[in-house]
Amino acid sequence: METCGISMERFQKPLLLSVIIGIGLYFGAMFLGDYEATKDSFAKVPAMAWFIIFGLSLVNYVLRYIRWDWYIKDLSGIKIPTKLHLSYYVAGFALSTTPGKAGESVRSFYLKRHGVPFNQSISCLFVERLMDLLTIVILSVLAAYYFEDYQIFLVITLVLIFGMLPVVHSQTILKLVESKINQFGGKIAKAGGHLVTLLESSAMLLKNRQLYGGMVIGVIAWGAEGIGFWYTLEVLGQDIDPLMAMSVYGIAVLVGALSFLPGGLGSTELVMGLLLVALGVDNHVAIAATLICRIATLWFAVFMGIGVAGGLAMKGYSPTINSQEVEKNV
Repeated sequence: METCGISMERFQKPLLLSVIIGIGLYFGAMFLGDYEATKDSFAKVPAMAWFIIFGLSLVNYVLRYIRWDWYIKDLSGIKIPTKLHLSYYVAGFALSTTPGKAGESVRSFYLKRHGVPFNQSISCLFVERLMDLLTIVILSVLAAYYFEDYQIFLVITLVLIFGMLPVVHSQTILKLVESKINQFGGKIAKAGGHLVTLLESSAMLLKNRQLYGGMVIGVIAWGAEGIGFWYTLEVLGQDIDPLMAMSVYGIAVLVGALSFLPGGLGSTELVMGLLLVALGVDNHVAIAATLICRIATLWFAVFMGIGVAGGLAMKGYSPTINSQEVEKNV
């Protein structure tokens, strides 16, 4: 029987390419700055500090998994064994360097084995992304107030998020959208039907309890990584206000997300470094802090995801499914 779906092998070349690009960007940044001074800054970070920084990133992943598990149970009514479900969630991080993190939808193919329909798991992914963007905007407020050039990114994101809420909650609007799209017929109408179904499912996770609960979890989760960024600056001898450091982290991640570059590569690092320099941080320290942050918040997750996905594959949990099931459930 023919199989399709998302397999890790399919993403090996793009993933390897993103790693190579990342390494190239980071070494390029070090050489464009003061290579020796940047290297010395790295050497100032003791093992215990690395442990704390990575630990704060783990807090982010665990809290976001708790929210994800909550969404899946609420929407599908299916309880998946915690250890296995956590493995699926972490395995998705292997594809974080795909544009818009779209590759993380590989979780849907794992979950389908447990009876979770694709439209429901994709809806959970959509709502998770929406909550993450809203959270990052909240963390970015202080930096955007200080750096006026970045206020437009906050405005755009807020308009998109809050403009989406009445749409997903209004059956009238959804039916109108569906009828307009159906006029085109063919694949466009089919895609429009999938979009409306996704928005209808998402509406169930954007009610008061799930909306505000998901937002609170997001603020704590992403705030943990923001604290990790502030702590990195502290270790490197920089006296930056914790809220400002968290806001710099937030706005850099936001710009990276809006760029739709794989993993925000290049855009996130550039904005983070420039904002730190604007705050008076020495160039080589800004480069070191940025690279440490990205190692702990992006590449740590990617390589952990690769390892977990490999372990799942060895146990026979491959994220593929036969084509008939895909046609039936997507």
